[in-house]
Amino acid sequence: MVVGWPGIGNVGIIAVNTLRVQIGAEELGEIEPWDFFYPRKVIIEDGILQALEFPSNRFYYKRLEKKDLLLFVGEEQPAPGGGMYTPGRKAYEMANLVLDIAERFGCHRVYTSGAAFALTHHALKPRVCAVATSETLLEEVKEYENTVLTSEIRNKRGDGWSHE
Repeated sequence: MVVGWPGIGNVGIIAVNTLRVQIGAEELGEIEPWDFFYPRKVIIEDGILQALEFPSNRFYYKRLEKKDLLLFVGEEQPAPGGGMYTPGRKAYEMANLVLDIAERFGCHRVYTSGAAFALTHHALKPRVCAVATSETLLEEVKEYENTVLTSEIRNKRGDGWSHE
């Protein structure tokens, strides 16, 4: 599964949507927005509610020769009080719904795509920040020359492996 969340410049969403279009992935379903978001648009005519517009959070799939591919594009992540960041219970609930679908369809790996602000020079090779969920995957990630462990960027102690 490849997951695109919003971030700086919506790079994660753009990357996964580009992949979705290029491979011709079909819509599989969506996460109902009611428990996670306030409407972004409300249409009222003659005092009667006509429509509500919410951010979409949709799953897509593409059947491939060896293994099928699942995609998830989340236009927004739930944030308390309509804020900008996603700490708290609702963010975890949505992330767990995405992982439940991955598990239900037997996904072996989940890749997420997003962007973060980083000072860099245009002549430098871009870096990919990574976090792994197993020692084996951590060793694999370290083999890519442009990959940096998130724990190294944030100057925090740790080996880049989530022990939870």
